[in-house]
Amino acid sequence: MIEVTADSQPPVFGSVKPGFESVRAAFVANLAIGEELGAGFTVVHGTELVVDLWGGYADESRTTLVQADSLFNIWSTTKGLAATCIAMLVDRKQLDYDSSVARYWPEFACNGKERVTLAQMMSHQAGLCGPREPVTIEDHYRHEPVAALLAAQTPLFPPGTAWGYHTLTIGTLADELVRRVDGRTIGKFFADEVAGPLGLDIFLGLPAEHDHRAVQMIAPADLEVALFDKPNPDAYRAGMENPALVADWANTRAWRAAGLAGAGGSANARNLARLYAVLAGSGSLTDGPRLVSPQTLAAATRQQAIGIDQVNGEVARYAAGYSLNTNGCMGPSQRSFGHAGWGGSVAFADPDRKLGIAFIMNRMINPDWDTVDARLTRLLRSTYAALSKGQPGKT
Repeated sequence: MIEVTADSQPPVFGSVKPGFESVRAAFVANLAIGEELGAGFTVVHGTELVVDLWGGYADESRTTLVQADSLFNIWSTTKGLAATCIAMLVDRKQLDYDSSVARYWPEFACNGKERVTLAQMMSHQAGLCGPREPVTIEDHYRHEPVAALLAAQTPLFPPGTAWGYHTLTIGTLADELVRRVDGRTIGKFFADEVAGPLGLDIFLGLPAEHDHRAVQMIAPADLEVALFDKPNPDAYRAGMENPALVADWANTRAWRAAGLAGAGGSANARNLARLYAVLAGSGSLTDGPRLVSPQTLAAATRQQAIGIDQVNGEVARYAAGYSLNTNGCMGPSQRSFGHAGWGGSVAFADPDRKLGIAFIMNRMINPDWDTVDARLTRLLRSTYAALSKGQPGKT
């Protein structure tokens, strides 16, 4: 391995395999030109760590360096973790993508939601982008108030006719189903069944003793999310303004502890990439436990929704909880799946190349729904260029 030293400002650390020096150069450039504050980027090929980089600062005052074990709030990148938990329960026959949500959650069977399937719910087609009744972020932390409202709610559009981003509520819905069929919260399920067996430093609910590892998330300079259109204003208000998203939530103990399954995960690039490498290998690695069968993973990553998001006008593709590759945000393969998060983080699997890739950062930018974050673009271009030159790790 080629060791990366802190010979640049801001400092960069980690390692790359021979042939991936251009990836290091792209990572250094992102920090050097000021587009980053602190970040991490990891590429796992099969079981081999070919790129593992971190650098910059963990706080806006630049007093603390990002460490190898620093933890970032990953916002909606968390949704891919929730999708994995649901897929595992499908694999265990405790859930079924084609069954109605009401089969497991009887209170859900009202106001036009009686036939909403698990696959539709997980692909943002249930019309529950947010509660119609005003709620606070503290209501989300408590879970039960929001779950009860969603169960009783009339959808914001007829289920199955369109899709609209369930900003926080997809996590509430997934968490409630895990509680109904398994008895554990989704955070406990993830810790026991995913993070623990695979040895992953990822949390859906960060214990207080790990707070010292959490980096400071920096709000976008422009707090208004760039939107071109609002196809369904009611869905927008429910999904994006009830409550209005606040970047600084991620720097509080309450947010970290809650570990909301729609946006509150704590992780770093290395461990996210390791998880997606498992999924890229059809649900297992040769030296580790199987998470899901190839058949269930195929069902979990099958396209369920495509078209215009009723919340923000974005054109995207969704499987059962996983976002599918659009505009090259997950490399060149159309079969890539994972999820991105507010500010720029992303983690995904490229099953064609058996890759797990993750990018995390603490200087958030607001999304441009038609383009890919320039920081990520540089990293992915250099990664796939290196891959095209030969097998990872080969000179």
